[in-house]
Amino acid sequence: MKLRKKVLAGLLAAAMTAGLLAGCGGEEKSGGGGGGSAEQVLNISTNSVVVGLNPLVNTTGPDNKAHNMIYDPLVRDRSAKDNTDEIVPAAAESWDVSEDGLTYTFHMNPDAKWSDGSKVTANDFEFTFKKMADPNTAATNAWLFDGVIENFSEALYNNGKTPDEIGVAATDENTLEIQLVHPASYFLELVAGSVYPVNEAKHEEFGSDYGTAPDKTVYNGPLKVTSWNQNTEMNLEQNDQYWGKDDMKLQKVNLRIIQDPSTAVQAFINGELDVVSTSDTNWGKTISSAGDSEEITVPTNAPEFFMFNLKNEYLSNTKIRQALSIAFDRQEMVDALRDGKSEPIYSLMPDTMKVGEKTYTELVDGKNHFVSEMQEQYPDPKVLLQEGLQELGKSTDPSQVTIRYASRGTDELSKKIGEWMKQTWEENLGINVQIDMMEWNIMWDKIDAGDYDIAQGGWGPYYNEPSAFLQLFDPDNGYFNSAKTGWTNEESKQYKELLEKAKNIVDDKEKAEIYLEAENLVVGNALIAPTYLEASPTYVKNYVKNYFVTTNGTVDFSQVSIEK
Repeated sequence: MKLRKKVLAGLLAAAMTAGLLAGCGGEEKSGGGGGGSAEQVLNISTNSVVVGLNPLVNTTGPDNKAHNMIYDPLVRDRSAKDNTDEIVPAAAESWDVSEDGLTYTFHMNPDAKWSDGSKVTANDFEFTFKKMADPNTAATNAWLFDGVIENFSEALYNNGKTPDEIGVAATDENTLEIQLVHPASYFLELVAGSVYPVNEAKHEEFGSDYGTAPDKTVYNGPLKVTSWNQNTEMNLEQNDQYWGKDDMKLQKVNLRIIQDPSTAVQAFINGELDVVSTSDTNWGKTISSAGDSEEITVPTNAPEFFMFNLKNEYLSNTKIRQALSIAFDRQEMVDALRDGKSEPIYSLMPDTMKVGEKTYTELVDGKNHFVSEMQEQYPDPKVLLQEGLQELGKSTDPSQVTIRYASRGTDELSKKIGEWMKQTWEENLGINVQIDMMEWNIMWDKIDAGDYDIAQGGWGPYYNEPSAFLQLFDPDNGYFNSAKTGWTNEESKQYKELLEKAKNIVDDKEKAEIYLEAENLVVGNALIAPTYLEASPTYVKNYVKNYFVTTNGTVDFSQVSIEK
């Protein structure tokens, strides 16, 4: 017997009348910008370029922001009021889950179409999953389904199965069936955030050019790309084939690339942008004093952390890494570097992370705050450093230690973080820190090659459950695997065993305790040092409606409207 889980779409139904005012000089403005018309045009920005529109291989943060506008996943995890989110139908209108939690059956939306007018079918999603499982595709999100979908790992890593044998099948064009290896309460969130469909026919036609230009892509989401200059702007308009277009108000979105935060704020003040985020208190006061926007502040679910490369002779020692992790005050860090617009963290897990119906932190009685516990145990981190040096047979004189720090960019914030950490580590530990300033993509290339000592990492999870973070550090198949971290000792093997064990545990409390053991190996033993969750205020112009900012979930652009 199957449990029916059908959720009706909650798209905006109330009609809003937008007043039409004369534009200025033919320039298109947003609803309140520059005294322009109340046209349904939204102007937003991102601080990094959109690399590509192929959801199989382009999955950076800016890429995902664009994909969320132009593609409809099976279900959508969308932001809602009061820092909440909800799973709603998208390309699938309903779904069933078997009683044992191992079979998900998605029933496709009969009105869903691609922008070329062809029907969105279950076959498109079967094709997408199988391309992800094909090692030749090098799909960047494929690892998320390692050990989740039946035979997926075996196909992805050439271990006795082919992509055609994974547990994903279109039983007909309207029905998609997915077989799991173990029950996963987070599976809907996972597919909502990491599997945007690829049109099989067009993928075969365009080949490696798929997603490289607006005319080399087809769209099944609320919007479609009309023009795109990778370094400056992406322009989108309502997809006239979108199944929910009759309930949409928004007609166009202009996504600008603005790398300098101050420039973005100034554009918002001038009416050129309708949404902006800033951690600068002075800018915040200026924006608030204008009284034309709503301030929304919620912590992200994406922890920032320092990564330690265990291939370094000093960082191979646990106590030295722990000393580096506890040698700075995280509250002072966010006050100095983020104007207090961030939340210091002492665990890899945000306090909103859940296991079942309760938070992970609650289930483990707060024992996951490993960093603060170590700081209480070692008020002088230099003692821990010297113990580690002694274990390595090195001189206990910290001044003989030099460690490189790779910055995640050359912008003002990256410079401030590098300089602040250098000063703090040198003062509190007595070591020498060499700052290597580099652009973020160069830093990630160096991480991929294992060519760094300390680097600044971060991650936005695809679903709200601890495994979304813990699997990142799987030494074999995680995104930050041993090739990137140098983590190849016995603890890394123990870690992998704990992750495998947790997959088959049904009791939430028991599963949380296993996660705690695993997190201790990553945070307690300082493979990484968690730092903060960004909590910069987001300012949304008053005329922009249903643009919700939440810790979990993404903006549903089919709901957004401009109201004057």
